[in-house]
Order: sequence, then C-alpha cells, then structure tokens
Amino acid sequence: MLYHNDKSVLFFNGEYKKVKDFRISPFNQTLHYGYGVFEGLRAYNTQQGPHIFKVRRHFERLAKSAEKLNIQMPYSVPEMINFAYELIERNDMRETYIRPLVFMDKNMTLRAHDADQPNLLMTCWKWNRYYPSNHLKVLVSSWRRPHIKTMPVDIKATGNYINSILATREALQGGYDDALLLDVEGYIASGPGASFFMEKNGRLIVPPVVHIFPSITRTILIEIATQMGIEVVEKQYGVDEVLDADGAFFAGTAAEVAGIESINGHKLRLAWEDTIGHLLHNRYKRIVSGKDTNFLEYF
Repeated sequence: MLYHNDKSVLFFNGEYKKVKDFRISPFNQTLHYGYGVFEGLRAYNTQQGPHIFKVRRHFERLAKSAEKLNIQMPYSVPEMINFAYELIERNDMRETYIRPLVFMDKNMTLRAHDADQPNLLMTCWKWNRYYPSNHLKVLVSSWRRPHIKTMPVDIKATGNYINSILATREALQGGYDDALLLDVEGYIASGPGASFFMEKNGRLIVPPVVHIFPSITRTILIEIATQMGIEVVEKQYGVDEVLDADGAFFAGTAAEVAGIESINGHKLRLAWEDTIGHLLHNRYKRIVSGKDTNFLEYF
C-alpha cells in the first residue's frame, strides 16, 4: 500500500510538514513501550465535498483514551477537527483514511511523568478497502483478548494491538483472510481490528461491551438496524453457536462492513447477498456518502 509520495503532507504539533522530511526521536517512550493512543477516521467524497464521518465522536474518543492513560492532550477536539480537514485539503484528497497518533517524547524509563509533553501526529492516505472481499475466510484464533484487569481494552492504546497483530499473522499463515478472537472466558469477542456481528433467524447477535472495544461503527450499525426493524441481541456466545450462524460480518471504520463466508473452514448458511449484513453494508455506504436522507442523523 502506498502511504505517501514526495508531495504528501502530515500534521505534527501545530505544523504541516512534508512526510519525507519528518523525523522523531529514536528514544521516545511510545516507540519502545507502546505508551500512546491513536484513532482511525474516514473522509468520504460527498456533494458538499470531503466529509469526515463522525469526526467529533472519533476525536472525543481519542481524548478519552489519552485521559485514561494519564496523557495530557495538547489540543482540543475542535482544534483537532480543524487540523484533520486542513490536512486532507493540503493533500488534495476527497476520500481518505486519517490516522491521528498521540505519542510521547524521549523517555527510556517506564515512568510516565506528568511533565512529559505528548506529540500529536496526523497522517492520511488512500485506503479503498481494508479487506480483499465480502467473502472472508476467518480462523478462530488461539490468541485471546486481554482481560480488562490487565489492560484497558476500551481504548485505542498502541500497545494493545500487539495482540491483534499476532492473531492476524496466525490466520494469514494458515491461509485465512483474518482472525476471530475469543475473550479470556472463551466467548466470541471481535476481529483483530473490527467488531463482529452474527446473524441467526433474522436477528443480529453481538458480543456485549465487556471484553471488547466499544466501536463507533458497531454502535451506529446497531442503531441503524434497530431503526430498520431488525432485532439486535447483545449476549455472550461461543464458537459452536457461531458455526451454526446464518451469516456474519466484521464492522469498523477501516473495515466498514465486510462479509464473512466461512469460519474455521465451516461455510455459513446464507450467501452474503442474502444476509442482513449485506443490507447494512449497502445502507452504510449510502449513509457515509450523505446519500441516504432517511438516516441523515448518522451522517
């Protein structure tokens, strides 16, 4: 994937710089210990120009993630929104993925000092699809999601995603497209970087927000499905129940809505085109592009 070219611009601590000229300290605490937070946003090309979907909610979540790790955010939510829009304008983009990263400076100890000044880096690039198709072959990973008493699982902390990389690598090495992780108690949790939805008998069944990350896309899709008259049930369930599902899909800002064809080699009952997930996929694409007037409140 091409993340930048010679003309690409990034935002760093109040300034816009060429990506090729950017330098950071090799001794920063985030690089060595994973002590930092990030977000992922998508901008879509609409009739009014580029629109960052749920931009305020994403930057509010970034600020809350930083607060939970006792990192003092250097900018307010409105300031970060303005930075993001100027960034995509300076890169002359209409549809793009935006990655804000809050990382620490020089500190080779494990002590987080209140006086330490965090940095805000913001980049963007063209990211058409996260997954190769809507017919994903998924492996139930041998890795488990961290327990809520070991790490704060409800924030986008950089160090948390080692778990996701391990699970993804395991799946790809086994010939699958991605992984499905369980929580420490053996219940279905999520994908490495996306929420998981299961369809059974005309209902959507989702893991409760206990050991999983509270995805913005997950919340929006539940609201949309409910408004469309689709019943959504939050409950804990295991692998056996998933293998008996009619359909399933991943959902997230990067993934959007991506259909799952099989789990552990077991093909799900319904073709993707016949599932609730496919219906939500089409509706979601219309909403984020500002074309669905019935759901403008989600835009």
